[in-house]
Amino acid sequence: MTLTVGQLAFYCGALVVLFLTPGPVWLALTARALAGGFHAAWPLALGVVIGDALWPLLAVLGVSWLVDQVEGFMGILRFVGAGMFLIMGVLLIRNADRTIAGDSRLTRPGM
Repeated sequence: MTLTVGQLAFYCGALVVLFLTPGPVWLALTARALAGGFHAAWPLALGVVIGDALWPLLAVLGVSWLVDQVEGFMGILRFVGAGMFLIMGVLLIRNADRTIAGDSRLTRPGM
């Protein structure tokens, strides 16, 4: 499995768009900053930055190695991914009545 420079640039561009799109991380970071200031928010911000840089690299390297080693892995991975999305959907529906204020982990001060 090889990547061209164009494909790699396309992937990096998609990650930039994903990083700039507001989501749960931005909400958690804003809640932490408003509740405890910079002192409470910087560990979360640092963890998000490290995770956003390290996780895709490890995931791409690990999956590419597995694809090279195991012939039917992509078929298995397709079913695992579909199952994960189904579980996430069920959990989202089951917890639809809960509010963000009900989860104090977002606003709890400290590291």
